[in-house]
Amino acid sequence: MLIIWIPVSLLVFYLVLRLIYRFLWKKGLSVSLYFEEKKVEEGTSVTLVEKVTNDKGLPLPVVRLSFKLDRSLVIEEDENASVSDRTNVSEYFGLFGHEEVKRRQKVRASKRGVYGIETASLILPDFFTEDIRAAQYPQEGTLMVAPSMLDTAPAADVSRQIVGQVLSRARLYQDIFSFRGIREYVPGDPLSMVNWKASARTGSYMVNMREYTGGIQLRILLDLERPAIRYSPEILEDAIRLAYTLAGDCIRRRIPVSLVSNGRDPATGRETEVPAGSSDQHMGTLGEALARISLDLPADDFSAILRQERENPPPDPAALCLIASAQSDALIREAGALSEACGGLVWICPLDPEIDRKPLPRHITFLPVEL
Repeated sequence: MLIIWIPVSLLVFYLVLRLIYRFLWKKGLSVSLYFEEKKVEEGTSVTLVEKVTNDKGLPLPVVRLSFKLDRSLVIEEDENASVSDRTNVSEYFGLFGHEEVKRRQKVRASKRGVYGIETASLILPDFFTEDIRAAQYPQEGTLMVAPSMLDTAPAADVSRQIVGQVLSRARLYQDIFSFRGIREYVPGDPLSMVNWKASARTGSYMVNMREYTGGIQLRILLDLERPAIRYSPEILEDAIRLAYTLAGDCIRRRIPVSLVSNGRDPATGRETEVPAGSSDQHMGTLGEALARISLDLPADDFSAILRQERENPPPDPAALCLIASAQSDALIREAGALSEACGGLVWICPLDPEIDRKPLPRHITFLPVEL
């Protein structure tokens, strides 16, 4: 008789336990996925935090956490991640009653953009049947990945030329009675700005920095129109990186930078424009604006923006820098008209070896760059 009651008791216990887990396993259970860093540059590793909380007395011996990441976010040393169009991640947790478990893992942001985790799933397996129980948990955390700074020799040469032109214009608006600090000499600086004592002490030419009596800025005109039917998308990414690099070099010298582009933010559908600024916070604003641009959205003809720049110039004097790989006839015509109206324009052209260079008006300074 005892032999019969033992399996019957076990069966009843299992059915009761299964009934309890069926109705109570989700109670007090929550998931939070977030990045410890909110804004980074591409190529940087960030920390992804996975937090699962069981706020009830009922333990959960095994629960599986599943979520999807954009494939541009590369999880380092994770054998439980599979990659297709998105990275599918699965992690297993064991939770006692009233326990919170946190895990941290490194994720490398390999590409510029705005990334988030929309939902996470918790799955409770049934070890005695094929049944599974799942629950969805919306997530709100996002990661802003700004473009990286270019540190190549061609990019450095272009940056020096652009900064030199801005500073050569800026000296017309500097207050000779103000003093803001000392920096290294840049080609184009007048000899009157050289601080000879500081130069002798450091062994290299140093110049005095003055405050500006009027606004002088660098205005970046970033064209992200596709340059040809067949082209490498990386050439447009390099154009974005170059714009970010030029902005950073100017802001480090406290030169205000503004930007306008035909690249669109998919969240708003609007073209990108950032007013002038020279603070560290403004650099973050520029990085965020460039991070939000999606190259999957078609860019309108940039010649219309150049026409608007000519007809409605900014109130403060600005050195104009056009970054464009496309060389349509309309773009060349409007760039020439803008250059003539505003006293000059520098055209930086990230080149694809398969794209031919077209002749430009003489008063445009053309800087081809192979990045």
